[in-house]
Amino acid sequence: MTKIKIVRLYIISLACIVFYFFLENSNIISELVKISDRGRYGSFPTFFLTGLFKYGLLVIGISIILILSFLLIREKTKGTIK
Repeated sequence: MTKIKIVRLYIISLACIVFYFFLENSNIISELVKISDRGRYGSFPTFFLTGLFKYGLLVIGISIILILSFLLIREKTKGTIK
């Protein structure tokens, strides 16, 4: 992997984690649920989908960091063994 790709993946993962914390601490989701409460299906589908999106961002962000770190450590140790 090139250094630019590695840095880009770390930035993407950090952006996912920051966006998760932004959604966790803001009132955007509660306002969206209030607006969708007047709709046909109520507020549960909106709350469920926004929760999936929010925790999906967290899982993706942490997964990218863990997988990329594992691959870099493995590549580094593989090079020193030979």
